Amino acid sequence: MDPLPVTRPARSGQVLPLPAGGVPVEQLVARTLGGDRSAEGLLYRRYAPGVLAMAGRLLQSTTSAEDVVHDAFIIAFGRLRQLADPAQFRGWLVTIVVSLVRRRLRRERLLRFVGLDGEPESTLERFARPGTTVEARGELALLGDTLRALPADLRLAWGLRYVEGEKLEDVAAHLNKSLSTTKRYLAEAEARITARVSVAPPDGVS
Repeated sequence: MDPLPVTRPARSGQVLPLPAGGVPVEQLVARTLGGDRSAEGLLYRRYAPGVLAMAGRLLQSTTSAEDVVHDAFIIAFGRLRQLADPAQFRGWLVTIVVSLVRRRLRRERLLRFVGLDGEPESTLERFARPGTTVEARGELALLGDTLRALPADLRLAWGLRYVEGEKLEDVAAHLNKSLSTTKRYLAEAEARITARVSVAPPDGVS
């Protein structure tokens, strides 16, 4: 078995993405199961940037996102034999990340309720593209405040669907909910958000 030149994954927010091509994910999973640490490192480097960015937007906190992604990979590698289809590694990993994000959101909401936590580290405005207008940044800040006030499942459903652009079926799978329940979450979240914020779903997303 030829070695794969990659370092052991480190706990850090600075993750360098791999080129689009490379070793098929099925092969990386198989080699990781066989004890190949370099294959494990490649899995981390390939998927960590995307899930780190996703967790950061869902949590509105870079530090919390790093903790979640670190824990998610520990869980994923520890349970890798439970993955029925290695080609679905990314979706399976996202489901683990979403579960950890939900747990953290619920804890933070409880802490806010009893007045034990401070302000969040960052807001959605921080993730705005360069050149975004002042008005749009203001709407993003208001959207962030509105999302933080939502129950965790509503916040995650809306964020996964309209911020991350996940398919409705995938949102339901990541939340471990039925399609009907997920649609209900989205409708309720949308109603609460549009009552405060002038925001519409991106083109092509409904």
